[in-house]
Amino acid sequence: MTCNIIFVRHGQSEGNLYRDFLGHTDRDLTDLGRCQAEKTAEFLKDRRIDVIYSSDLKRAFHTALPLARIKGLPIIKNENLREIYAGLWENVNISTIKEKYSESYGIWQNNIGRAVLDGGESVLQLQERIVKEIEKIIMENDGKTVAVFTHATPVRTFFSYINGKSIDEIIDIPWPLNASVSEAVFKDGKFSQICYGVCDFMADLTSPMPKGI
Repeated sequence: MTCNIIFVRHGQSEGNLYRDFLGHTDRDLTDLGRCQAEKTAEFLKDRRIDVIYSSDLKRAFHTALPLARIKGLPIIKNENLREIYAGLWENVNISTIKEKYSESYGIWQNNIGRAVLDGGESVLQLQERIVKEIEKIIMENDGKTVAVFTHATPVRTFFSYINGKSIDEIIDIPWPLNASVSEAVFKDGKFSQICYGVCDFMADLTSPMPKGI
């Protein structure tokens, strides 16, 4: 069984711009984020892509739309590809989270693999959810190349997993930038990383990664 998985983090969202921790909160892309989505689609237009999956949240789905139009493919929405559920942090500004939940936010910043969001998921739970869903997608798409539009923490924790990192080493994997492309291949029963966080095609549209997420 073989399968190539192309991961795309969503373009700049309203949460990224205003430094609000969105989690499952369904806010959309900014104008810059839409431009980034178009650039990513242009970058991938000549790649073989057989199936497109996306988190059902607007910021990921709308990042997938330009590529889906180019390829003439439907987008399969999948809620298991969502960002980490943030509980009491949902849609709250990072400055407020830092003040109100200083202990748990400090762990998020300094040892993210051990982080448990107040009233929400732990990073380990998120990683297990994403790995399980990607494995399911692979089983359904033997021999295909699949594009998966998702979020920063899913990409970061998945690539930590396939690189054999412990939960204490997730911090060593950098945040992927908005609309960046990462790729893995599943072959002979194991994953291998092809690339991570590629965004040099973005030229002057790259948005900085806000501290926090």
